[in-house]
Amino acid sequence: MTTLTRQLQSISLCTIGAALGISLGVSGTAFAADHNWTLAYLPVKGTIYYDIAVAIPDRIKEATDGRLEITANGSLVKGNRLLEGVRDGLVEMSVPLTGYYTGTQPLFTVSALPGISESLSDFQKLYSSPYGDMLRELYADTYNSKELMSGAFCPQTLFSTKPIQSKQEWEGKRLRVNNRGTGLVGDKLGALTVSLSAGEVLPALERGVIDGVMTDTCWAHGAGFYTVVEHASDWRLGSVVGFPVLVNRDAWSELPEDLRVVVEAEFREIEADFFRRWEELVAQMPSRWEAEGVEYHRVSDEEMTKVYDPEILKPVFENWYADARNAGLDPEHIEQVARDAVK
Repeated sequence: MTTLTRQLQSISLCTIGAALGISLGVSGTAFAADHNWTLAYLPVKGTIYYDIAVAIPDRIKEATDGRLEITANGSLVKGNRLLEGVRDGLVEMSVPLTGYYTGTQPLFTVSALPGISESLSDFQKLYSSPYGDMLRELYADTYNSKELMSGAFCPQTLFSTKPIQSKQEWEGKRLRVNNRGTGLVGDKLGALTVSLSAGEVLPALERGVIDGVMTDTCWAHGAGFYTVVEHASDWRLGSVVGFPVLVNRDAWSELPEDLRVVVEAEFREIEADFFRRWEELVAQMPSRWEAEGVEYHRVSDEEMTKVYDPEILKPVFENWYADARNAGLDPEHIEQVARDAVK
């Protein structure tokens, strides 16, 4: 082989290699995300909340043709710090459990108060009302966040090792609650209400530390509570509570306008899809519990009337009024807005 031939072959190989390199480089760029976000959530499996959190990355990647990639992380931020995490930019997105904040943010308590959000329809009306605007303003002003969608937990149901099917049977029971509203009602009915993290509930039931828990029926089933409890009762005392999907406003503003339009539209689709799923799943839950040997009790209207007695509810709302005033809120106005929304 002559020197000239070797030189020509070398030039050809370099040219081919360069061409391949350019091709690969263009291909890599086409599939690389323009924006990468982390979404923090609490891995409470079996819930609509969990299903939404883990579905978001694929849905948004597909909707944006890969321009925005979201990584869902269930361990990066503690469950009671999800609002602060998105506020401070530790993560770009979070799905906070606002019930954990009802002790310090009384506005979050409203849907958990008796007689306001007792169905999915109530919840949707409430969050579409001026009350929902108050929440979104709170997210923006206090937590530097924009709400992209809302979701709802499956109905709050009382699961217990002893029957709690009448007003009298609440007396003296040790119950775990997950928000201020339910705690106020339980205390007034004579129960001893306690706060435990999600991971502590099942062991506490097993050891007899608590007699029951008021919580999302879907989570309780997914967590295997049927291995311990024998009774489920659908007390309607703030049945349907929600959660937002939030994005840090600084991260949001960094997206190009055309991408923000696509992302907002897809989150509206996700919200609608999961509300349909909520209705299907909730309709199945009583039979699922019964199949596991748990007595599923539908609390009668007569018993609900006893609990809705003004002597019971007036002190509950007075306590919430005091919480709200301490936070600089107008509780009478907020309650009226909420009740008008669900008429």
